[in-house]
Amino acid sequence: MSQAPAHTPATGAHQPEHRRERYGDRLFRPERTTTELPRLSALAAMYDDHTHRCLRALGVSPGWRCLDVGAGPGHLARWLAVVVAPEGTVTALDRSTRMLESYANPTNLEPLEADALEAEPGQYDLVHCRIMLMHTRRRADLLARLATWVRPGGWLMVGDDVDFTTHSSPHAPLRQTFAAMRRMLNTTIGTDFHFARDYPGRLRDLRLTDIGVDAATPPLRAGSAANEFWLRTWDQLWPRMELDEAVYREARRLLQDPAVVDLSLTHITAWGRRPG
Repeated sequence: MSQAPAHTPATGAHQPEHRRERYGDRLFRPERTTTELPRLSALAAMYDDHTHRCLRALGVSPGWRCLDVGAGPGHLARWLAVVVAPEGTVTALDRSTRMLESYANPTNLEPLEADALEAEPGQYDLVHCRIMLMHTRRRADLLARLATWVRPGGWLMVGDDVDFTTHSSPHAPLRQTFAAMRRMLNTTIGTDFHFARDYPGRLRDLRLTDIGVDAATPPLRAGSAANEFWLRTWDQLWPRMELDEAVYREARRLLQDPAVVDLSLTHITAWGRRPG
C-alpha cells in the first residue's frame, strides 16, 4: 500500500453549479489506471457477494438482456455475462470504457461509451447501477431514466452507500477522516451519502412494483477489501480534504492495525419490476 501523500490546500469546493466538476474529471479519473483499477477492484471485492446474491434472487439467468450502468472495470458486467450466456447479452455503459477494455471480456459483453444522462441504449430485462447515482448531481433525473430502460416485466436494481456507521466510530481519527471525506466529495462533485436511504420509496414513486431491498455493512479489518478500498480512496482525496495531517495519518494507521475492527459504510441495494 502506498504511503499517504503530502497535503495541499483544498480547492474548488465552492464553485458555481455549471462549473462544478463531475466524478472522473479530477477525482477518480479513469485514465489513471494504476490507481483506479486496484481501487475499484477492491470496491468490487467488498460488494460483489452482496450484489450477486441480490441479482440471483431476481432470477437472472441465461437469455436475459442486461445493462450495467457505470460499469467501471467491468467486474460485475463480466459476472453477468457468464450468468446470462450463451443467448443473453450484457451492455456495459460508462463515460469511459478504458478500464473495461483493458480486460479480456466475454463475447456477449458489449462496451458502450456514453453519458448515461444523454444515452438511449434501449430496453432490457435488467438495468443495474451500483455506486454511481450517489456521485451524480442529477441523480433523481438519472434514476428516472434508468427506469425507462427496463422493458415491461423487467427489473431495475440500484445500489449506493449510506453512512450510518462512521459518525459513531469509537476511533476519533476514523470519524474525522470519514467526515472530511464526506464534506469534500459533497462540495466538489456533489456526492450524497443519504440518497439511497429511501431507494424503496423512490422506486415506488417511479411506479415500479415488487419492491425489494437489502443492505450490507462490511467490517473494517486490516487486510480486507474494505480497508484497501478506503486507503486507496483516501490517498486520492487527501490532498483536497480539510483535515489535520496528524489525524489523517493516524486514521491510515488504524486501518492497517490488525487489532482494530470497525464498520464501513452501509451499502443499500434496492430493486423493482416494471409493470406489464
